[in-house]
Amino acid sequence: MFCMIGGETLPDLRISMVLAELERDGGVGPHVGPFVELSDVGGLMQGAGFSLPTIDIDTIKIGYPNAAVLMEHLQRMGEGNASLNRRPFTGKDTFLSAACIYDDLFQSKSEEEEAGVEASVQIIYAIGWSPHSSQPEPLERGTATRRIGEDVEVETHKGTPEPSS
Repeated sequence: MFCMIGGETLPDLRISMVLAELERDGGVGPHVGPFVELSDVGGLMQGAGFSLPTIDIDTIKIGYPNAAVLMEHLQRMGEGNASLNRRPFTGKDTFLSAACIYDDLFQSKSEEEEAGVEASVQIIYAIGWSPHSSQPEPLERGTATRRIGEDVEVETHKGTPEPSS
């Protein structure tokens, strides 16, 4: 069993960084390590020899007063880009621009919430089993003895119902 950060993590910050880099630097580079996409986890587990992989996700939202505090938090956690192919330097003005863009585009504007921004973190949970002869195997295609809808009440709609008068 394991959990990891998923590919739908920090989408607002990524958008803000792309916009700031295009404006300031004329190009875009990665700033965090690559994340695994949910669609790849099952295949990775089976490739590692696990069977019956089961995968679930949660998206956690963490509040920050502003984007600069979020970026500082990420930096202090060591969540930068460790890739050897990364750009050698990104200027402070690019990060300040990204923080302003983030605050402008994604800051909470409702009266019920405190002013600030939210960072979304996708957590992928997965479990797999060592292959064993006692594990269930799927039946051959077409050998089912019951329809899937027999145990579940299925409602079908054919067109729009006419209004009753």
